[in-house]
Amino acid sequence: MIKTMKTICLVCLILMFSVSAYAETYLFVGSSYSLLSEKGEDGEFRGIAVDLAKTITETLGHTIKIELYPWKRAQNMVKTGNADVLMAPFKTPEREKWLDFSEIPFATNYTFLFAKPGNSFVWNGDFSSLKGKKIGMSLGWALGAEFEKAKSFLSIDYASNIDSCFKKLLSSRVDLVPTQLQEAIASFQRLGLSDDQMPIKIFPAMAENHQYFGFSKQNKLSEFKTNFDRKMKQMKNSGELSQLLAKYGWQVL
Repeated sequence: MIKTMKTICLVCLILMFSVSAYAETYLFVGSSYSLLSEKGEDGEFRGIAVDLAKTITETLGHTIKIELYPWKRAQNMVKTGNADVLMAPFKTPEREKWLDFSEIPFATNYTFLFAKPGNSFVWNGDFSSLKGKKIGMSLGWALGAEFEKAKSFLSIDYASNIDSCFKKLLSSRVDLVPTQLQEAIASFQRLGLSDDQMPIKIFPAMAENHQYFGFSKQNKLSEFKTNFDRKMKQMKNSGELSQLLAKYGWQVL
């Protein structure tokens, strides 16, 4: 009996050691984006990307740490290996040089052009029509392949965040601001704009983009990424991902 108990204890110790040796703490970073990654007044992080990252990482037996920064800084942290995973980036050829993107995206997003109330600008999808217009844009943002190609002939005025872009728009320092619909709505609320002050949304959508998780190539996270991808695909196939998107009122993939 004593021998049996010793054997059981030994097995338990081995299992505990194995789990603790395997478990890691991963730093996920992003920026404050409506419905995706936000810090509440209670100090808790929430949003689709936050909830998904927490669920998957903890299910895999790891510990997650989340921090939010200006978007440019968050990208640099992952690029240099000072953080492990970037939450919710769009995929671009430039970013693929230093990010391993998740195998599938977790959400689809649409970018619209916004103009000052009363502006008669017509957008028909032709980027050449933006020549001569001053475009207000947040630092570090990417808005789709077509927009990236057009940057060489566009006049872009960068700001640290989307609120600053809309302030410039309303004071006529820029002509147009491209951003996602939910980001615009959240910005209007933060700025306290009345209905007649709100910038107008110009149809059709300028771009359809997909949100991913980006893993730092610098930190060699191939095993973690493989397991993360597997779990995210399971959640998509089971409907858990759709339920999470619906919880936040996001368009379901």
